[in-house]
Amino acid sequence: MNNFLMGLQMVLSIILVASIMPQDTKSALPSQYGGEGNQSYFKPKGKEAFLGRVTKITAVLFFLNALALLMM
Repeated sequence: MNNFLMGLQMVLSIILVASIMPQDTKSALPSQYGGEGNQSYFKPKGKEAFLGRVTKITAVLFFLNALALLMM
């Protein structure tokens, strides 16, 4: 069981890295200083929404699996 959880942790970590890397970074600078400003009121669409959803789900599974490994 411990080997299965460790293998699952490795797979989840690869999926997590693969879903975080292609995401666009948001600038924290306001538009007066050359940044894009805070445009959080726009909902992400398409690839951005999918990657965000995959990242959130994988992060929760990664955390729960880490807790399960700790309990073993």
